[in-house]
Amino acid sequence: MALWLLPALFVASLFAMRDASLPFWQAFNLDPDYYYLLNGLRLVEGLSPTDVSHPGTPIQVLIAAVIRALHPLDPMERVVDAVLADPEGHLMAATTVIFLLVGASLWLMGREAFRWGGLAPALLAQSSPFLARIIVKMALHPKPEPFMVIAAALLVAVGFAALRAERCRDGHAVLAGLVMGFGICCKIHFMALGVLPLFLFDRRRVVVYAGVTLLSFGLFFAPALGSLDIWLDWLHRVFLGAGAYGDGPQTVIEPGKYVRAIWRLFSAKWFYTGAVILSLSLLLVHGLALRSGRAAPDRRTRLLLGLVAAAFATHVLIAKQPAPHYMVPALMLTGPMLALLWAISRESVPERLWRPAWAVLGVVLVVAGGNAQWRQRTELAQWSRDTQAFVMEERFAACARVYFDAASAKSFAFQRGDMNALARYSPRLEKLFPAEEYSWFIFDHTWWKQSLMRWNKPVELDAILAAHPCTVFRGNQYQRFRDLNHTMRFDDSCPVGEEMIFTLGVTCDGQPVGR
Repeated sequence: MALWLLPALFVASLFAMRDASLPFWQAFNLDPDYYYLLNGLRLVEGLSPTDVSHPGTPIQVLIAAVIRALHPLDPMERVVDAVLADPEGHLMAATTVIFLLVGASLWLMGREAFRWGGLAPALLAQSSPFLARIIVKMALHPKPEPFMVIAAALLVAVGFAALRAERCRDGHAVLAGLVMGFGICCKIHFMALGVLPLFLFDRRRVVVYAGVTLLSFGLFFAPALGSLDIWLDWLHRVFLGAGAYGDGPQTVIEPGKYVRAIWRLFSAKWFYTGAVILSLSLLLVHGLALRSGRAAPDRRTRLLLGLVAAAFATHVLIAKQPAPHYMVPALMLTGPMLALLWAISRESVPERLWRPAWAVLGVVLVVAGGNAQWRQRTELAQWSRDTQAFVMEERFAACARVYFDAASAKSFAFQRGDMNALARYSPRLEKLFPAEEYSWFIFDHTWWKQSLMRWNKPVELDAILAAHPCTVFRGNQYQRFRDLNHTMRFDDSCPVGEEMIFTLGVTCDGQPVGR
């Protein structure tokens, strides 16, 4: 029963934070929630998803399965209409399933750690999601991150199972390969964790593991085979570009920036960084003792070395785009590192020091973990309050409403999601939203360039201004928006949470302005 405690608390925390951060169409949620919803809908229709940059196929398959489960007997046309009419309800159902799967994976990892070392290591292994705010924040959404939490937990579970066995078996290699293929298909940089099993398996099992990983990836990617050319083109651009998403010099990396980014990824991640430092220290001491003959080979240190190597490999893979949420797979290794440190240090540190030290650390972990969850929920709730305090439709009913990247508006969320679905649903969506709403993409996106649009039709700003007595612009990348429109003289501007509103012909309080 104790093994369900932390998974249940984390799942409860996910539900509480989701409720505080709704709706999904808010600017801080819509990427990629609506992308994945509409690509999941493409799968329901028997089409390949076209938003495959992660590639993210397992998440889209799950969303498709949830949609079909909610409408088991409905004809296809009715299913599509139902999803477009109630996107939030379908996203709620999908995230509920995801939360339960996350909890089950944490329990399974805890069970294998318990079978190997007892309750304390099991609870330490399960503590990872509580020790980094970014994990719970990212796990709220139908996106790769919660699936990488699942994959990381399952991979560590295989590691503990292999550690418990007297020797690794083919079954361990097969399971590790299945998990790795799944994780890589969720998000490509999960491959960094692929080094972990190499420190446990012999040569024969490494071959089995590598072969199963390839087969597993192919299996999970299969629903997106129709978009293989899109994915390979994206992969090629991302590999060659020295910057994020293939931008920058086409030199793969910029050495100076790249090396600095690797080390900066440790900043503000206190428990993760501390676990890595302690693990490296213990491994150094053990290596010296092993070299001098004062210690025997220990498979626990091999697993610990694999965890540290996987963490550093993650830094190396993501340093071109060192976004905090890309660290989720590595951050999930914090608890397992602590579990191994607990077990190994028990035999080398005097009891009078070991017990109080771990007791203090346990208290710190509980307090810090609870505080991180509370702070994250408070932040999300505040974002939602700020965003929803300003209702565009009420204040600017007679105005054209232009939403730029990224804006808190259901039409904008649908527009961006539909562009990632190759505008398949634009003709239907156009009928569901007011004619006064437009989307302005001020960045080049994956499949389309900067453009001002109403669904799948480009429009000219001058035509919008001429057709309406006033025009209002809203989005969170407002500095970029101002730079693109530096010659335009706005009548008013006002902040709304993380977003900014600019007006023409009207003030922020809805009063007309004579121009």
